[in-house]
Amino acid sequence: MIGKDDAAHQKLLWGRKMKIYHGMQAIVEEQFALDYNCQKNDFENKETLVTIAKKQLGQRCFEETENFFSILIYNGKLVITANEALESWCREILAKKMTAEWGFEAQTLIMINEKLREFGYQIDEAHVYFLPFALNAEKGRQVEIIPKEDIPSYANDKRIEEAFEYEACKDDEIGTVIRNESGEILAVAGASSNSDKMWEIGIDSFETGKGYASKVVSRLAFEVWKLGRVPYYGTALSHLASQNVALRSGFLPAFCELRTIKTNC
Repeated sequence: MIGKDDAAHQKLLWGRKMKIYHGMQAIVEEQFALDYNCQKNDFENKETLVTIAKKQLGQRCFEETENFFSILIYNGKLVITANEALESWCREILAKKMTAEWGFEAQTLIMINEKLREFGYQIDEAHVYFLPFALNAEKGRQVEIIPKEDIPSYANDKRIEEAFEYEACKDDEIGTVIRNESGEILAVAGASSNSDKMWEIGIDSFETGKGYASKVVSRLAFEVWKLGRVPYYGTALSHLASQNVALRSGFLPAFCELRTIKTNC
């Protein structure tokens, strides 16, 4: 059961056609072209595209250094990029069975994972990602900005798992936090630069139902865009609470991605 505020917000979203915030779409598509070894104008149509995975300067950086196989679903278009060893299977089998609308159905994911295991890989994550349709600094007036140089001071707080990641392949660039009168953290968000064009937002909230999570996320998105980068927010397909935070923070679902990782055995 959803609350009155959530119901009103959903009614607002469903009652109008939402669009990515002005100026962001072109940047996002330029980034996808780098990540998926294609051209920006490939996103002008909805035809399924299969490309060979290629390492290029400017790609988004993830924990897995080698991009063996990835899938992007964006604006009704399915893009599959894969190692040459998988190219024929992707073109002749996967691209004919998979659609953008039903791409992450269980049976499709099982089929993909079984094929990946032949090469020593497996699905790592299949997430939904959000992009801003609105930016509002006013909503975050209670929020404190955490500059990059202060982020390491939060490393000892083991409750913080998503906002700051302290990973070698990407920097934690900026954060936002709300504290109570005693200085205790109620919610904290951080943006990491896994590319120069797009910074990913993570959030840790320790008080539910108070709106603190959406306040730190919306303010952080505003600050990231001020710095000339597109803020984006990703979460698991089943993490509805996290998805609601994104919606209340001025984001809308914009794309899905599947990424892979080497198996341990």
